[in-house]
Amino acid sequence: MPDWRERFRPGSGGQSVKVNDENVLPARYKRPERIARGGMGEIYRAEDAMLARTVAVKVLSERFADDEGIRGRFTREGLAVARLSNVPNIVTIFDVGEHDGRPIIVMEYLAGGSLEDRMRGRAPCETGQALEWLEQAANALDAAHRAGIVHRDVKPGNLLLDTRDHVNVADFGIASAAGMDSFTQTGTIMGTAGYLSPEQAKGERASASSDLYALAVVAFELLTGRRPFASDTPTAEAAAHIHAPIPSVSALNDDVPPQVDAVFRRALGK
Repeated sequence: MPDWRERFRPGSGGQSVKVNDENVLPARYKRPERIARGGMGEIYRAEDAMLARTVAVKVLSERFADDEGIRGRFTREGLAVARLSNVPNIVTIFDVGEHDGRPIIVMEYLAGGSLEDRMRGRAPCETGQALEWLEQAANALDAAHRAGIVHRDVKPGNLLLDTRDHVNVADFGIASAAGMDSFTQTGTIMGTAGYLSPEQAKGERASASSDLYALAVVAFELLTGRRPFASDTPTAEAAAHIHAPIPSVSALNDDVPPQVDAVFRRALGK
């Protein structure tokens, strides 16, 4: 597990869309608002009328509703992560089920937004705060890896903040649930090329090392305000993870000592 605090130690939520159809979720979940949409499905914020708490509900996309393989993997991922619900800094899973023919995962709702939200217009982040977030995420990923679970999509948008400003890792295994670790079946790179490990960019299977590589990319972005291999297109950025030299963090942030560059050369090594 990477010790981010030692490695780097020097010498709010997005818009929601109200949903008119209350039946989009099971009846106990009231006043649904869509807060995210992606290739795999949608995430809604809702009020759990039975337990009087706000929850987030992930619903598998309708286009996958008849694909038994994807449905099964989606549900298995939810059940696997539910076993980690007592682990700090991992979003708690409350329930896994089905509604209107589509699998759903019910989880805790975190009101602090994501690191992606936090960095928007405010990067680079203050170094001490960045180290705290990275340490929390690294501890959560280490616990998941020891349980045999690989995230496969570590990025700022999947690192959510609670009311104490602590990071919680969310969205485990979504790319894997679609049977597409890094690429679609047509070879088109999925939407998070900026955080792909070299092996994922080559279309190979993701591993625990892939998660740690992606977290190093997040660290680079927190400390500099940019991704290390930002390019004009997702395809070019994915290729850069394989071939491009690693930029200097200290050259982009005067508060970071030059010796930290060696840490990133190891963490982002090809």
